[in-house]
Amino acid sequence: MSVNARIAATSPDYNSTGGVAKAVDDKDSYQIASASGAISVKEGTVSITKAGVAALTLVAPTAGLPSAGGDDGKVLRIVSETANAHTITTPAAGINGNKNINTFSATLPNACEFVARNGTWWSTFNTGGTLSGA
Repeated sequence: MSVNARIAATSPDYNSTGGVAKAVDDKDSYQIASASGAISVKEGTVSITKAGVAALTLVAPTAGLPSAGGDDGKVLRIVSETANAHTITTPAAGINGNKNINTFSATLPNACEFVARNGTWWSTFNTGGTLSGA
């Protein structure tokens, strides 16, 4: 079943072919992390599938509303599908204004969620993870 939703032309999800919202599986909303490296999305879901420990980096969100080119309000979920002590590292004080590393335990389940606001990722839940660093 396909559903088209009409949205304002000023929305970042606006499609010039008639204002149809982006598809749920848009390439900008999902990433599979099967190796260490950069998290390339700032909203949506990242699934960690690496068999060993993944060292992932996450850039700071851009301050401001999406309509002005910022990331405020974007939600990013990171889910580990493997039982490893994966790390997610941001710039200094990039998480909650005073941390920059989230380390998952080497057991399952492991997942975290961040909301972007004013250039910082704010942790809304963190299952199996520990925040550290500065």
